[in-house]
Amino acid sequence: MSSRKTISINSILLDSENARHGEKQSQRDIYKWMTSGAVAQKVIKLATDIATKGLSPFDGMGVIPSKETEKEPWIVVEGNRRVAALKFLNNPKICPDLKLRKQYEQLKKRASSQIPLRVEFAVFKDFSEAAYWIQLRHGGEHGGIGISSWGPKEYDSFLARLGSRGTNRSAVNLLSYALSKGLVTPAQYDQISATTLYRMLSTPAVRKELGCHVSKGEVFRIADEEYFDRAVATMLIAMASGQASVTKLKSRTQREDFAKELKIAGRWEDYDEQAPQPISADLNTIGSPETEDESPNESGTRDEQKKTGNPAKPRSGTRDRLFVVKGHGLDVPASQTKVQDILRELATLKHSGTKGTPISVSFLLRALLELSSDNYLNSNPNAIRRLEQNTPLREKVKCSARHMHANGKLSQDSLDVVSRHCAEDGGMLTISTLQKYLHSTAHFPNGETLNSMWSELKQYIIECW
Repeated sequence: MSSRKTISINSILLDSENARHGEKQSQRDIYKWMTSGAVAQKVIKLATDIATKGLSPFDGMGVIPSKETEKEPWIVVEGNRRVAALKFLNNPKICPDLKLRKQYEQLKKRASSQIPLRVEFAVFKDFSEAAYWIQLRHGGEHGGIGISSWGPKEYDSFLARLGSRGTNRSAVNLLSYALSKGLVTPAQYDQISATTLYRMLSTPAVRKELGCHVSKGEVFRIADEEYFDRAVATMLIAMASGQASVTKLKSRTQREDFAKELKIAGRWEDYDEQAPQPISADLNTIGSPETEDESPNESGTRDEQKKTGNPAKPRSGTRDRLFVVKGHGLDVPASQTKVQDILRELATLKHSGTKGTPISVSFLLRALLELSSDNYLNSNPNAIRRLEQNTPLREKVKCSARHMHANGKLSQDSLDVVSRHCAEDGGMLTISTLQKYLHSTAHFPNGETLNSMWSELKQYIIECW
């Protein structure tokens, strides 16, 4: 257990076995190290900050008893450079470098904050008692209990809170937008370099392909939302997967070629340029137009919404797509890139209206259903009877659903619904019907049918993951 004690800087020895400089024979040797090479500039900058702002209230220092001298009964084991800076500020004569000594003298004279001579320390009985806390502070995050260092994203977000703009502001804005809308997962967000994304957004040809404009760190959408979201998601997922590393996007030509390749591979159609809209404005409407299972809003229409300023909830059955980007509820691992792509496309493709693509939606839904069922079967190999490689989809679903029900993951009502969907002669809402949409003119999907199918199979698909 440690205690707290206010101690004079003059009563403390610098640590001769500090991890930064290794073993030193004397205090003078440590002083020389603190005033040589790159570390000398770090210590003088630290001293300048102390002379201007004082010691950080967030950073404590620690000591253990010294057995060497009675005059200096303590050894610093945490805060070696800070104690050195305080020693040089309080007594510049001990600085062995003459040029630096003059700088410390000037700092002492011009200090706008009182240079402390007596400072509160955490006192440990020996080094082994202090070692746990030292390791926790300097040895990384340790799964969350250690100090978590900021990267460019976190630092830019911090600057934004202060009203300042960091270099990577536009990249962080776009990443935050994509994460908020579910275009990327948290795991993918962490894998994307803000610096590399900033370079992408700094390239006019890339911005044109994405359908955006950048000004003063803010990103504006100039394409329709469906095009923009799809383009952004495709690019960010490719960057997160390692397909586009820093070295592959270093030159302007590389970035331009990368954006063109994505557009060709994704078969993005050209968009009609619109008036620039800040992407933050889109965040206010996420999930509201097409969220499932919402009760009808009695105040109702868009005109009333404009008058009152309150967002109107949609009436049940009016969804023009299966779900919005954050509305599917599936917890799919980042490694399942194909499923992630399917979810992203289902969230952006409409099955109704003039731009509706119901056949595409129906095939993506079938693919999602089969990949999800396969995932559940592979995750429970010992609990489910072995199925043949060419087992029909409806058999996979029935087998998985029964196992879920037996293990309390699916209610009897839900099992009954899934079983009905597996019936061969169950009409439009059967799994086998999804396979007929391509070949049979008698079977054509519509939005209401697809919405109903998703709503009734959603819980089963969620449990598959």
